[in-house]
Amino acid sequence: MESTPQSPAPAPRRRRFRLSRWQVVIAAVITAVIPGIVAFVLATNDDGGGKPLSTSPLSTSPSCSFPAVQLSAPDKAGSTFQTTAKLNCPPPKGTKYYLVAQLDNFGDPGTEHTVYCPRDPIAYGQEKRTYTTTRDIHESKLHSKRALYYLKVTTDQEQELLANLQDDCAFELPAGVETVSNSVTVERAWE
Repeated sequence: MESTPQSPAPAPRRRRFRLSRWQVVIAAVITAVIPGIVAFVLATNDDGGGKPLSTSPLSTSPSCSFPAVQLSAPDKAGSTFQTTAKLNCPPPKGTKYYLVAQLDNFGDPGTEHTVYCPRDPIAYGQEKRTYTTTRDIHESKLHSKRALYYLKVTTDQEQELLANLQDDCAFELPAGVETVSNSVTVERAWE
């Protein structure tokens, strides 16, 4: 008897796994959406350094954009005028906003210099609102001009600024202060 080589037994048929169209669509949506939701939740609850963001409604959030304070005043004034400061983003913890009146060419002829006069600090924890204040410039020379703007200062910068005041104004600003408002210029145009 002749032996015939035996052919291997046929492999069992594999059953093909089929997904319906809806199952494929649902799996794709889940795969695409879940990472986005996780990233959004992490981004809104973390400052990027592993520390949670403040839940205080007064904290300066990344959504606060320039200007943190919107300042308005007349272009020309007599001996008094009003400023209006709309606080859009309160100062972050450990900082304050100061209104600064910058007077260029201040002093007697030949000794002119720039002075910075800080006023009306806005501290951390103050609510978003509009502040209106009357300014008295009756001692200023006719046709003198002042630029008004808000600066953000840290505690150390504030101490340096206040320590350098001479008659309510300083000859220079501390290094690193940040402008957080628009600037307006007011001219004393009449008596």
